[in-house]
Amino acid sequence: MLKILKNVELYVPNYLGRKNVLIANDRVEKVVESNVPFPGVSEEDFNGKMAIPGFIDGHVHVVGGGGEGGFTSRIPEINSSKLLKCGVTSVIGLLGTDSITKTLVSLFAKVKALREEGINAYMVTGSYSYPIKTITGSVERDLVLLDPIIGVGEVAISDHRSSAMSVEEIRRLALESHVASMLSGKNGKIICHIGASKKKLSPLFEAVEDDEVQITSFLPTHVNRNYDLLKDAARWIRMGGFVDLTACSSNERTICVGDSVRYLMKNGGSIDHILVSSDAQGSLPTFDEGGRFVSMSISDCSVILGSFKDCVRDGMKVEDALKPFTLNVANFFGLKNSGSLQEGKRADLIFLNPSTLKMNSIMVSGKLLKWD
Repeated sequence: MLKILKNVELYVPNYLGRKNVLIANDRVEKVVESNVPFPGVSEEDFNGKMAIPGFIDGHVHVVGGGGEGGFTSRIPEINSSKLLKCGVTSVIGLLGTDSITKTLVSLFAKVKALREEGINAYMVTGSYSYPIKTITGSVERDLVLLDPIIGVGEVAISDHRSSAMSVEEIRRLALESHVASMLSGKNGKIICHIGASKKKLSPLFEAVEDDEVQITSFLPTHVNRNYDLLKDAARWIRMGGFVDLTACSSNERTICVGDSVRYLMKNGGSIDHILVSSDAQGSLPTFDEGGRFVSMSISDCSVILGSFKDCVRDGMKVEDALKPFTLNVANFFGLKNSGSLQEGKRADLIFLNPSTLKMNSIMVSGKLLKWD
């Protein structure tokens, strides 16, 4: 089925100006000038709205996280309509603290269900715990044999909920994932949850001290907890690594995305090495000084769109603000069908009012959805 999206201010994420976009089934077929006609093709006129790539949320607990406060603190799974209302058209699902009542098999099934509903969904194998739990019996087999699995995580480091992996165990996991990535043609990245411990990124710095383990094997996430951790993150980027910022609302203690990006770039970081994710449906627990559970809130995927808007309103160019939410994520994880609006990519677009940045329509896999 063919459809023309007329008169959109198109960001791919680079700004191309006002264009018409030809959609063929679930793909971007062609981008042309706004005055080029396509007789007989169904049209939708957007009257100058911004069209940007759908967001890729690389860190979502799609089957729900939580559990640190007992069984009543287990968090429910997310649904596709919620993701789309947040501007998320591609997602990477993972487990966290709870890999007992939340299993990789249920995560696998949820990812397949999201795909059936049009979401570009993937997952990583493993969880906080070590040795790594898998579906087939090994990281290599999971990566090579199971299509939705593209990496490992969320491995916990520098956190009292971790399994205290040694540096050698971190290195061994990286090499195993590296071999599996060669066999499978996947990128095989390891998402590393970085907790509030004073160790910060030191275990990862030690793991990459020689040339056997590549720094790009790892993605340390939650690195905007505080400025001490951001300082380590800036050093990590200067060494050639990538980091993941956790999007947040303005009333949270985490350093906001805009301030974090500015700090990293001021300290030698490249915007191309920064990713942003929501940690949606994950738990946000509070612990006392003895590590005992006090309270918990739930992270929400709406912080993705909110953080993007905040970056633009704070003066960041739209093109730069888009990269950590789209193209950078796709490039890092090897998601070749998304991240930009180049011809041949998935037709995943967000439509925004250029003055307010309000979103009330989205296209996922070529299907246009609208709401008030």
